[in-house]
Amino acid sequence: MSEDLQRRVHELEAELGRHRRARALARAVDERLEEALRHRQPLERVVPELLAILCEHAGARGAAVRTLDESLSERTFTHGHAPVSPELFAHGAGGESPLAVEGGGCALAHRLDVAGEDFGLALSFHEVDPSEEAAELLEIVCEGLDNHLAAIAQARRQYEVIRAISDALKEPVLERGIERAIEVLRREVDFENLVLLFRHEDELESGALRYLVYQDGALAHDSAAVNDRAVDALMREHAAAFLDGDDEAIRRRFGITRYREEVLITGVRAARVIGRMLVTSRQGEFHTYDRELLDRFADYLRQRIVDFNREWKQLALVFSNDVCERLLREEGYVERWLTPRDRETAILYGDIAGFTRLSEGVLKTPEAIGRLIDIWTDAAVEILWDTGGAFDKMVGDCVIGLWGPPFFERTPEEVCEAAVEAAVRIRALTRSLVGHPDLPEIAQLEQPLDVAVGVSFCPLSVGIFGPNEDYTGFSSGMNNTARLQGLAQGGQILCMESVVQALGEARFGDRREAPVKNVADPLVFRALRDAPAPGSARER
Repeated sequence: MSEDLQRRVHELEAELGRHRRARALARAVDERLEEALRHRQPLERVVPELLAILCEHAGARGAAVRTLDESLSERTFTHGHAPVSPELFAHGAGGESPLAVEGGGCALAHRLDVAGEDFGLALSFHEVDPSEEAAELLEIVCEGLDNHLAAIAQARRQYEVIRAISDALKEPVLERGIERAIEVLRREVDFENLVLLFRHEDELESGALRYLVYQDGALAHDSAAVNDRAVDALMREHAAAFLDGDDEAIRRRFGITRYREEVLITGVRAARVIGRMLVTSRQGEFHTYDRELLDRFADYLRQRIVDFNREWKQLALVFSNDVCERLLREEGYVERWLTPRDRETAILYGDIAGFTRLSEGVLKTPEAIGRLIDIWTDAAVEILWDTGGAFDKMVGDCVIGLWGPPFFERTPEEVCEAAVEAAVRIRALTRSLVGHPDLPEIAQLEQPLDVAVGVSFCPLSVGIFGPNEDYTGFSSGMNNTARLQGLAQGGQILCMESVVQALGEARFGDRREAPVKNVADPLVFRALRDAPAPGSARER
């Protein structure tokens, strides 16, 4: 065999040996990283062991890695004799390699990066000038470590984005919270269009329907601040169909073809769709990372809407939709508007006249009695709300309303006018029930169904009270209003002198007095003579 041929054989054998050693190192690195993934091991355990594997295969006396850990904090991991220093890392990051090491020897440096994003630096320390093979082996370890670190960094980034979305949705005012959360999402997910529509429970009326429309990544339409009445009409017209999955009309309006859908469902036994979101990617399809963020965003949003609906439902027991909407748009609304305070308030007590006789002699069954109360109460409470009042409670067949709460922005004259208007309308409502198709039992009453009403204007401690957090009021004036209502006959609307003073005497009968048990001063009141003048007494 010629000398040249022998040399060539030695070169090939050496190259084969290098390939085998490289493959052995790559296999060892892969096996260790797979084990780390299976057992979800932290970097502080995994990286030093990888460095030990490197030292064993590359003949290095030590190794070090400076990178970001699971909390995205900079961290240095070492194995063996690794005299690291900030200067050494700085020179290595600048591209120098090999590097002279204080005290003797040298170090090879290799940057950790994925798709050009810097993840840190790896160093291997050697007694003498390292071979080219040592640099190749260091690169093999770094390539395996790159992907592992990138996955950890991405998971950590995703966690931080999800936490930021969660924190944004903790904003007390729902609309602001949603906009903040979508802004967090927009910075991470390059979406083009987003249509979000949700509701309060099963309601789709004005105050119970919300929508946000983002076009080209920016907020274009908002139900809280309508800037295009045609879009608003479209969203409201097709809201029910959209929530049921028929989104063609809305998609056509905003030019949406390829999209990702998120449905917001609440309830276990009886699942209800409370919201739906369509979102499009500028790239046509969403990456897995983006899909996971959108899923988590939808989960947090669904829970926030459920919580919001719970608040809405509690407030809606007392206040009209307009008032609920205003309250929930204000941060700290409970402390500002609903904590107990002493204010002058108009009060109405309205009781169906002769209800005991009616129940025992005409309605007779509990089902029929309950049906009358439900029909009458629902309509009476709507009248309270329509005139700007709050519904305090029902006591038997007596409805109690308050005017002034929760904002106390109207004058005494305005709240007294509203209370009297409500009394007149409740009287008309009660009389009209004789012909109600769902109340056949009272169709043949000898005397028309009627109501007895007492109205007053007096100081009241009003707000949230008790373990059940009921919104109600307390004062001697409240008690006297109940006593006044007890003096009224069917069809009468009796008003305290304080109401007469606010509205003028022309619409009232003669001044009357009635003694009150255990109270020194008698009640002073008059009967309403005429219905209030036409006009809106609603709270604007």
